[in-house]
Amino acid sequence: MMNKTQKTYKPDKPFKKVEDQIETLKKRGLEITDVNSAKEAILTYNYYNIINGYKQPFIEDSSNGVDKYKKGTNFNDLLDLYNFDRSLRKNIFTITLDIECTFYTHVAYAIGEKYGHKPQNYLHILNYKQGKKQKNNNSQRTNLLARLNKYINCSEIEPLKYYRENYKNMPPWILVKGLTFGEVYTLYELSKSDVKDSIIKGILGVKTIDEPLREFFAKMMSVIIKYRNWSAHGGRIYNHRCKPHVAYWESLCDSFEITRKEFNKGQGKNDLLALTMCICFFYQERPESFIEYFVSLNQACQTFKNSNIVTYSQVIRETGLPIEVHSIFLEMLKKREFATAFTKEYKELSEVPD
Repeated sequence: MMNKTQKTYKPDKPFKKVEDQIETLKKRGLEITDVNSAKEAILTYNYYNIINGYKQPFIEDSSNGVDKYKKGTNFNDLLDLYNFDRSLRKNIFTITLDIECTFYTHVAYAIGEKYGHKPQNYLHILNYKQGKKQKNNNSQRTNLLARLNKYINCSEIEPLKYYRENYKNMPPWILVKGLTFGEVYTLYELSKSDVKDSIIKGILGVKTIDEPLREFFAKMMSVIIKYRNWSAHGGRIYNHRCKPHVAYWESLCDSFEITRKEFNKGQGKNDLLALTMCICFFYQERPESFIEYFVSLNQACQTFKNSNIVTYSQVIRETGLPIEVHSIFLEMLKKREFATAFTKEYKELSEVPD
């Protein structure tokens, strides 16, 4: 007799040759006009990545456990969505790497300015808040400082190893080169208020800091880090929702034509639109970086729209972005008045050939 608490697993899926995978898709109602092209795509990008990852907008029914595709759905429709999402992922990874570099630089600068360049000074336990208690019953501070000191003493990563062996020292601007984005963010999160304010001022170019801005900045960075990691590991982007969400920031939402009611319902909280708003806010003093990101975003949207007009609106709604991405974002840029000098460049770069 089976134990009531024993988990019941689904039947295992045996290996199938690509030809058998194609036949299975045909039986489920998916049109495949060019079998060789479909085979090549599956062997290049993986059946699971294309089909299981991007079939949902095209499924009519799966109530009996077997997918049935909407009439007229072609394999190329799924491939178009896959390629659109891949473009989003590349764009996000590129811009978040730049954000990561900027954040690392300002964290290291603020810590070095406050405490100096020697680890025994800038990593002193009293310079940081305890943070949350973690699974090993140690505080975040204890665990983080232990890891950082281990990197300083044992890391084989360059330039950490070089500085340890040649200078017998590890200034903060070198140490951060061996840390993950999450570790540098925790270092920021546990820092005292004056250090955090210095970092925020340096990045945003503001002169005064209040608590709402501190809260928004912290949540903004959490969203950026989550999307950075999700894109780095090949996660599906267009309908992704990260666990942290940004706080409501009236002027930013107004710029993106998001009402408080729409925000409360989830639009711009933790979706692709939220990430885009965070990138805009992060680069408010350097709009050329945001415009470069948006040009790539708009090009990806327009390319997908041209290839898959039937599904375009449904997919874009799931991103949280406005349906008319180009026109609404151009109006947003004008409203914020930080991109006047780049308007001509934006228009030229964002043109997508038919």
